[in-house]
Amino acid sequence: MLTILGSTGTIGRNTLSVIDMLGKTNSIFALTAEKNYKLLFTQIKKYKPLFAVILNEVDADILNNLCKKDKLKTKILFGKDNYSFVAKHSKCKSVLSAIVGAAALEPTFAAVLAGKRILLANKESIIMSGNLLVKQAKKSGAILIPVDSEHNAILQIITSLGFDFNNKKKSNYIKNIQEITLTASGGPFLNYSKKQLLRVTPKQAVKHPTWKMGKKISVDSATMMNKGLEVIEASILFGLKPNQVNILIHPQSIVHAMIAFKDGSVISHMSSHDMRIAISYALSWPDRYKLNMNIIKQPNLKNLTFSRIKKNQFKCLDLCIKALNIGQNAPTILNAANEVAVEKFLENKIKFLDIPVIIDKALRSIPVNKNSTLKSILACDKLTREYVVKYIDKKWK
Repeated sequence: MLTILGSTGTIGRNTLSVIDMLGKTNSIFALTAEKNYKLLFTQIKKYKPLFAVILNEVDADILNNLCKKDKLKTKILFGKDNYSFVAKHSKCKSVLSAIVGAAALEPTFAAVLAGKRILLANKESIIMSGNLLVKQAKKSGAILIPVDSEHNAILQIITSLGFDFNNKKKSNYIKNIQEITLTASGGPFLNYSKKQLLRVTPKQAVKHPTWKMGKKISVDSATMMNKGLEVIEASILFGLKPNQVNILIHPQSIVHAMIAFKDGSVISHMSSHDMRIAISYALSWPDRYKLNMNIIKQPNLKNLTFSRIKKNQFKCLDLCIKALNIGQNAPTILNAANEVAVEKFLENKIKFLDIPVIIDKALRSIPVNKNSTLKSILACDKLTREYVVKYIDKKWK
């Protein structure tokens, strides 16, 4: 039975699409949403989960009335504590963590402590908690399966070669890897000049050239923050040193990742840029489901291009590398500052180029210390958000 944290978001909807294709519509234990009760109700009618959770009590009352009218037996819950309740429930075997941003940390952590199989689409949970989430997973026996196309590609290569992944003993793939390379489309502003970037609007920033994503992650892709966060996630999740994770600009988004082994071999993963492929593998891992997906044809491979990132080309990416090398709670500070900055940009309160300035200010101003508990991580996140809001209100009146 599967709990989907964030079933009304892009990843959640794509996951349900895969479940439809596989004919497993009776496999849903719980669905959750923040506030989109209309779509959540549509999903409840179709998948008939045991539980559905929404953040607000008023929305929960509306859902309850709709379910009663349609004689649906799904139990409606509300509040963030109930996200954790359905994530750690004994009848739930797997959890898709697809809530956007820091809000996913607590229910994902609850699922880890309960030893669940976790399909990790929310990279912030790893980034905020550093090694704590991975350490707890090894203690509880939880399995962290990445859903991001790049990390999923790394997992596919590792598994296809017969290496162990995410078990209690030290994984045997690490000693064989020289480095990994994640690819990036470069976003919609890859070749923009600084003068052009000064005029970028939220409407332009949310139009990703290859992937269909939500607003927040689309802005992160435009600033290359998303790729920087993926570098941090890859380093922590696969147990690699920061200098073992590289990035190549690949606008076609066909090659998702490559692993260079110590014997000189390089093995890559390719697929169409459709998140359902990665989601399907995460659901079936270490096996594969049969999906009726488009296979890349030879003509599509003629014009694949790759280029290295220039020095100081993407400030948000540089800040991610900086935070990863600092370690401790620096990635927590980075993530919280970015979430606030992106929100203010989408509200037209700051400019596109202000985002890295704000993040850099937070990294230089918030104390760096060890992330030893969930409580300390959440406290750092809260402190950073409060600091950044005050900083923006003061500087961008």
